[in-house]
Amino acid sequence: MTMVTLYVASSSPYSGKTLTCIVLGTHWQRQGRRVGYLKPLGLMPVTVEGQVTDEDALFVAEQLGLEDPAARYCPVVLDRSACHIQPQDACQRVREAYTAAARDKDLMLVNGIGDVLTRGSMFGLEGVAVAEMLEAKVLLVTRCDSFLDADEIIAAGRALGERVVGVVLNRVPDCRRDEIEQLVIPCLGAQGLTVLGMMPDDPILHSVSVQEIAEAISAEVLCGAEACGELVESFVVGAMGVESALRYFRNTPRKCVITGGDRSDIQLAALETPTQCLILTGGLRPSHTVVATPNGRILLCCSRPRIPSPSSASSRRCSASCACVSRRRSTTPWSSSNGTWTWPD
Repeated sequence: MTMVTLYVASSSPYSGKTLTCIVLGTHWQRQGRRVGYLKPLGLMPVTVEGQVTDEDALFVAEQLGLEDPAARYCPVVLDRSACHIQPQDACQRVREAYTAAARDKDLMLVNGIGDVLTRGSMFGLEGVAVAEMLEAKVLLVTRCDSFLDADEIIAAGRALGERVVGVVLNRVPDCRRDEIEQLVIPCLGAQGLTVLGMMPDDPILHSVSVQEIAEAISAEVLCGAEACGELVESFVVGAMGVESALRYFRNTPRKCVITGGDRSDIQLAALETPTQCLILTGGLRPSHTVVATPNGRILLCCSRPRIPSPSSASSRRCSASCACVSRRRSTTPWSSSNGTWTWPD
C-alpha cells in the first residue's frame, strides 16, 4: 500500500490543527494503521534529554504513543538562533526528519503552523512550500464565526490548489451555525472547496485548569488548593473601578481575575461573582478579609515577585502568560453540516 501524507494546515493561527492531528492519528491507529507524525516548524521550544523540539509536537507524539527521538518530531524550532538558519538547510532538516519518521508507516501526519500562506517563509517552510516538498495532500482546518472567514479560506485553497482534500470549520458558534451553513459552505463549494464537517464552539474544550495556570506563572497557592482542578474559560484583568469591574465580572462566568495584590476592592468584587480563581500580581499578599471570604470553589494565587508591581501593566503581562496555556486540546469528533456526528475515514 502506498503511504499517504496529510498536511494539516489552516488559514489562521490557533485553529485546531494540533487537535485534528491527534484525532485523526488516534482514529487511524485504532483501524490498525501505522501512523507517523512530523511538525516541520515549531514555536514553543522545549528541551528533552538534551534535544530541542516543539512542545506541541512532543505532546502529539506522546498522545499517539510514538517513540522516535524528540528532535525528530520538529526539526526546526523558532528561537533567536534559528534566524541564522539558511532556507536550504532548514528544508534539508525537514526532508531528513520526514524520511526517518515515515519509515514503515502507512500514513504520515504533518502538522502545520500559523497561517499556511506566510508562517515559515523566512526558511522556505511556509505551508504551500512544505506541502509541495513532501508531496502531501492538505486538510484545511480553520476557525469560522462569520461569512467573512470564507475570504482567507478561499485564498489558502487557491494557493494550495488540487492538494486540498477538504475543509473543516472549527469552533463554529451555535448562534452562527445557520449563517455558516447557508452562506459560507455554499461559497466554499463554488470555489471547489469541500467542507468535510463542522466543530461547534464549546468553552470547555478550550478551558484551562487552575493548576495549569498556577504552574505556568509559578504562582503560590494561598488557599483553596482543593479546587485546583476547576476549569477557567476566560481571563479578566481587574484594573478598573469597582462598578465597572462588577459589570464585567457578572457577565463572565468561570473566569480567572487578574489584579494587583493591593486591590482588595476588586478582589472582593470578583469573589461575589462566578470566579474560579484570583491571581494577585506584584508579589503582594491579600488582606485577611479577602482570604477569609467563604467560597469553597475559589483558589487564590499570588504571583511571585518576578512580576514586579501591582500596576495594570503588570496584570497585563500576567494575563499574557496565562493566555499561553489557555489553548486546550479536545478529542471531539467532527460534525457534518446536517448535524450528525461522524469520524473522518
